[in-house]
Amino acid sequence: MPITRTKKETVLAQLQGAFNEMPAAIFTDFRGVDVAGITALRAKLRAEGSRYIVAKRTLAEKALASAPADQVEPLLAGSTGICFAGAEPITVAKALVDFKKEYNSFTIKGGILDGKFVTGAQVTRLAALPSREVLLAQLFGGMKGPHRAFVGVLAAVMRQFVGTLQAIVDKEQGAPAAA
Repeated sequence: MPITRTKKETVLAQLQGAFNEMPAAIFTDFRGVDVAGITALRAKLRAEGSRYIVAKRTLAEKALASAPADQVEPLLAGSTGICFAGAEPITVAKALVDFKKEYNSFTIKGGILDGKFVTGAQVTRLAALPSREVLLAQLFGGMKGPHRAFVGVLAAVMRQFVGTLQAIVDKEQGAPAAA
């Protein structure tokens, strides 16, 4: 059943808006995945604040008209689903990689991350990164380390000084008793 011109214009406007508003778009090839699998993937991505759509190639090409054609063409070849990531592209990449483990025919072609084109392998490496909260905790832990070491050094100097004074006191108290 053909899509009307007004419907195409609406879908094109939605695609252009999504490409402009979302921080990441990941392109996948969904051949060999059944409807139940795609529905489960959409539900999982929706819970992450993202959405997964299947758009006509011509509409997606028009929505990405300002992008270099040599980078867009491999992303849109074949059956293409586009995952628009919400605030956390890492969690979306993890969800897609997990889904790929379930369905071997599902492939991640690549994506657009903050306006830059990335390959499917780079998306997979992005999925291997820890979440934002874990990265922030590691950063603050690393920043806290030098301060903790500096306090330890200062405390050691004071401990040694007090230990030396105590040894002198013990020696002085022990000397008259021996005499």
